[in-house]
Amino acid sequence: MINLREIIEDIFDDCINLEVTDKQNNYVASNLYSLAQAWLHDETARPFCIYKDDIMIGFVMLEYDEPEKECGIWRLMIDKKYQGKGYGKEAMRVILDYIKSNPIFEVIHLSTMPHNESAVKLVNSFGFSETGEIDEDGEITMILKHRKSKLDKEYTGDCTLAVAHLFLD
Repeated sequence: MINLREIIEDIFDDCINLEVTDKQNNYVASNLYSLAQAWLHDETARPFCIYKDDIMIGFVMLEYDEPEKECGIWRLMIDKKYQGKGYGKEAMRVILDYIKSNPIFEVIHLSTMPHNESAVKLVNSFGFSETGEIDEDGEITMILKHRKSKLDKEYTGDCTLAVAHLFLD
């Protein structure tokens, strides 16, 4: 069973030692860098380790924008040892359920490189749609509306902090 756990001192080293393949390094920042960003953005960043039962297999960082009623999936990675087993899809399901359980959020957003086909395929399978925006890193912005929201007419949110570098081969 996939679950999310807050990062505490006891698991910090294991978390920063999770790795993607060399080919994937261009898609996602290291977990150490992500945790440093979480510290800088401690009012909005929510980092978690992803576990399969009691084995740490990945990392996700969310970005809470409560005034805008949005939650961004800022980072998501599955360690190279656990890729190709369907854990990325299971993790995304758990992450989305976690976000949707918070009654504040109406919209979930993320961005990914357009040539990262596995990430685009994954998020499309959960109902995300492209906004037509491309961020400063050349990533496509995608949203998932799960409650009636201000976005029913047009997406106008600022995704500069909500860049999710997804790679889940």
